[in-house]
Amino acid sequence: MPESVADYLTNLDQTVDILVLNAGINNPEPMETLSADNWSTTQQVNLNANLLLLQGVLPGMAAEGFGRVVALSSVYAHRARMGRVAYSASKAAIEEVVRAVAVEYGPFGVLANCVAPGFVLTDLTYQNNDAKQLQALAERIPVGRLAEPEEIATFICWLASDENSYITGQCITIDGGFLCV
Repeated sequence: MPESVADYLTNLDQTVDILVLNAGINNPEPMETLSADNWSTTQQVNLNANLLLLQGVLPGMAAEGFGRVVALSSVYAHRARMGRVAYSASKAAIEEVVRAVAVEYGPFGVLANCVAPGFVLTDLTYQNNDAKQLQALAERIPVGRLAEPEEIATFICWLASDENSYITGQCITIDGGFLCV
């Protein structure tokens, strides 16, 4: 049994060329009452697990001279919202981790970027917002609607492809103009 996720991934018989860090949780809770458990769980899922995956795959990517890492951040790494301190902190932190990957592994052919979606029609968005809140959010977005998951996925696929040969260390926001207003 491997001692860590990194050990397990490093000892695979094959290398990982593309890693999309997409797991995430968002359990809104006001800062005043934010439990240590909620904070810890959010950081564990949104940040720590991603670091372990990176530690496991980056050596293989570097050895192969090729790799693509795309992490999912959020507009809430750049704008505060009530009850989202744990989520926002974890997403801001993953952006910095990705920039460090770009610096440390760029010389080995690894490109690492973040995508920061705004509001996307996913289970997590429906979980944390009722119909009235979703309508209010759509009204605050210049294009007047929430994104479809495929709109975000298409760009992630491009960042992870051979067509992307130079973009690294960036966080690209896909939010219909939400952060502009």
